[in-house]
Amino acid sequence: MTRTPPDALAALSQAAAHHAAGRHQLHLVPSENRLSLAARLPHLMDAAVRYAFPGPKDGSENWAWPGRQDLIDVEQAAAARLGAQLGAEFLNLKPVSGVSALTVALSALAKPGTKAFNLAERDGGHGSTRFIGTRLGLQMKDLPVDPATCTLDLDAVDRALGTGPRPELVYLDAFMCLFPVDLSGLREIVGPETVIHYDASHTLGLIAGGAWQQPLVEGADSLGGSTHKTYPGPHKGLLATNDAGLAARLDEHASHFVSHQHPADVVALAVAAAEMDDRGPAYAHATVANARRLGAALAGRGFTVSGERAGFTDCHQLWIDIAPLMDAEQASRRLFEAGIVVNAIPLPHITAPAGLRLGVQEVTWAGMREDGIDELAEVFTAVLRDGQDPAIAAARTQALAEALASEAGPEEQVLRVALAAAGIGGAA
Repeated sequence: MTRTPPDALAALSQAAAHHAAGRHQLHLVPSENRLSLAARLPHLMDAAVRYAFPGPKDGSENWAWPGRQDLIDVEQAAAARLGAQLGAEFLNLKPVSGVSALTVALSALAKPGTKAFNLAERDGGHGSTRFIGTRLGLQMKDLPVDPATCTLDLDAVDRALGTGPRPELVYLDAFMCLFPVDLSGLREIVGPETVIHYDASHTLGLIAGGAWQQPLVEGADSLGGSTHKTYPGPHKGLLATNDAGLAARLDEHASHFVSHQHPADVVALAVAAAEMDDRGPAYAHATVANARRLGAALAGRGFTVSGERAGFTDCHQLWIDIAPLMDAEQASRRLFEAGIVVNAIPLPHITAPAGLRLGVQEVTWAGMREDGIDELAEVFTAVLRDGQDPAIAAARTQALAEALASEAGPEEQVLRVALAAAGIGGAA
């Protein structure tokens, strides 16, 4: 047996300690989710260290990279399953992340020198879109947003475009989102020639589960994004469309921006897709219900929650303007000391430098129901409004976390065996 070097053991021990601490916490970060034991296993397999490139279209062996057809078969089956979930005929699994998919889409869907509209960062647009688009030679412009509705202001979009030429691309890149976009209204304004690309990184699992808008049905030409937020898969990316011409462009650009698609992640995504076929609709609708319930519970306890007039949210996210009580970093720190992990970041349409961005998708996938959401609201109230010592509240959080972690028993057993095999006894 090959000895594990001491520095490698130290790194594994540190990661194991992080893992063990996380089991006693509730993670409410909107951009993260849990990955099942079955979906983690491919990273222990040969797929984690192999390339997998398809052969000729007739399905014969690729003799430049022989012996990989089983991995290609898994990828093709995963693409078909995901396509069915998203209503897409063409699926590309080359991207290795959401930003990878973003880069491919911007390159493939608009030519250098042409105009492309996206959401400004202050309105919830992704921080990388403008930078990457500009570096690719696009003239990036802001899509107007109505602060009252937290979504596109279509009248302002119409006025901004006027009677001039329509943009080549509209890239809908909301990483801060509460409510869906009126895609049919947007299509009516920009006309049939403009490509509308929908970045579904945050809402992919809700789309697949039928609890959010269906972009490719409602007016988007293509969609893309990451697969580890509301979709409970690995850190990976995808691109989807029903337009054969756009699919060819996306495939071509993906083949140059991404060398290979990381087969272990592809297998993990295949597992997650099968799990979503099994649990997706119930999970997606429960996620939205839990988010709305938490928003209402916090608002009822005096918190300033965005989107109140429209029911707080239609997805997994909630935005809290915590400035009336304390600054956002202090709130995040107090919650962390109580065992709750949130984002303290700038929020659209609030005057404070930052607020709290919450997401309930991870706890919902783990099985949290209404009573858990209500208890979560009580912990927030005790720690942030009533000034309770976070160490006292941590016991309540730990009870909630342990109830969810009980489902992860087999995962912990496998991890202990693997760590012991590497030379770390009693870890995790």
